[in-house]
Amino acid sequence: MLEYSLFLFIFIVAACIGSFLNVLIYRLPLQQSIIWPPSSCPACRQRLAGYDLIPIISYLWLKGKCRYCQQPIHFSYLVIELLTGLFTLAWAFRFGLVPAAIWRLILGYGLIVIAAIDLKTYLIPNRLTYPLFLGGLIYRLSQGEIISALLGVGIAGSVMLLIYLLYPQGIGIGDLKLLLVLGIFLGGHDVMRALFFSSLTGILILCPLVWRGLLQRHQPIPFAPFLAFGTFVVLFLP
Repeated sequence: MLEYSLFLFIFIVAACIGSFLNVLIYRLPLQQSIIWPPSSCPACRQRLAGYDLIPIISYLWLKGKCRYCQQPIHFSYLVIELLTGLFTLAWAFRFGLVPAAIWRLILGYGLIVIAAIDLKTYLIPNRLTYPLFLGGLIYRLSQGEIISALLGVGIAGSVMLLIYLLYPQGIGIGDLKLLLVLGIFLGGHDVMRALFFSSLTGILILCPLVWRGLLQRHQPIPFAPFLAFGTFVVLFLP
């Protein structure tokens, strides 16, 4: 019984973290402060009360609408809170509450934000990639694994540079920076596995869309969600 209560507590805390990730997703592309002003409705600008900010429950209770102006609240807010909660639960089940696995949480939360922003804006903010890269470097140095980190960065950078040279429209500088982040966190072996799963997922999803005419061949594609998915797979593999 205690174990179930613990996992419920973890999910609730993680959903609250997901609510903060939503703030990052909304404000970072707009170059706004992530601390001030307090949360408000994007439509009517009414400041939200505490009971409007309860993760998941508030969205369902209000049926996806603002309490004050009745404008729809994008379902992505609910998705991010649920995804963050489920990802954190999976982390707790897989690794337990051990400090050595905290880096997986930090990277996972960062990837959730980056993937969501890339989907919305086709941009990956430096305000996310630079701190993540620094965090990955500090983590690797603390573990005495700087060679693995440098190997990961070298492999990631080489692969993405090759793609950029062969198909300049197929990848952005933001994707390159993100892959360097993954390289330093994952190391050479795992970053290659993440690239494999990312590419495989992209092919399986995008090729049918192109074949059906729903996606043009030269249409910009946000690649960060695929990189995030591939990394999530690797994070939970043995």
